[in-house]
Amino acid sequence: MPDIPSPRRGRPIRLPRETVVTAATRLLATGGAEAFSMRRLADELGTSTAAIYHHFPTKAALFTVILGALADELQRPELPDAPRDRLIAIVCYLVDTLDQLPWVADILVTGQSFGRSAMWMLNEFVDAATDLGATDRKAGYMYFTVWRFVVGELMSRRAARTHHGTEPAQPYWSDLITTDQLTDFPTVARLLPQWADIRAEFHTETAVADVIDGLVASITRNSGTGDDPRLGR
Repeated sequence: MPDIPSPRRGRPIRLPRETVVTAATRLLATGGAEAFSMRRLADELGTSTAAIYHHFPTKAALFTVILGALADELQRPELPDAPRDRLIAIVCYLVDTLDQLPWVADILVTGQSFGRSAMWMLNEFVDAATDLGATDRKAGYMYFTVWRFVVGELMSRRAARTHHGTEPAQPYWSDLITTDQLTDFPTVARLLPQWADIRAEFHTETAVADVIDGLVASITRNSGTGDDPRLGR
């Protein structure tokens, strides 16, 4: 009986870097960031994980390249001249863009990857905030604050789409609770009949403006007393 040759061992098959990036982007767009793994990517390409790691030593490194390529494709918006309006426009653009690319938001929220080409948003935001009197550090704090707002808004939009996509539509908590259940919470009981209207009045741009106005007002409050002690300065 002839000898059966053993599986060939040696260096993994080399893949073009662009092939890896394209396949990874496709997997992220179809399956999301949570389902993504280097093993799944290797299976998609019919190769070993070693061939992937040859180009990208970590998943975060791969994601950084993907985000950079994606940011290059996105059209930068025309921003208003007034610093306050510029801040609002940047945040609204960020919300609307990431809402169309949920897998990108899932990557960014980890804080481990970034798109170099998208740094213009942070740069413009800090410049606008400093034009309004903020220090660089205060401007960075303002950006971090609105980023938390952005993440919350994206989560709410996803939940709303899921809510409206169910048959029959699932009721909100305010549709289920009764005033009898709120005897210990008179303020909530007073608001309950208005809650549906309050929810309907929410608009992202208005909410962003409210957040920005509050942050800008904090610049003025702190300008006469030195640095903001909450920032550890």
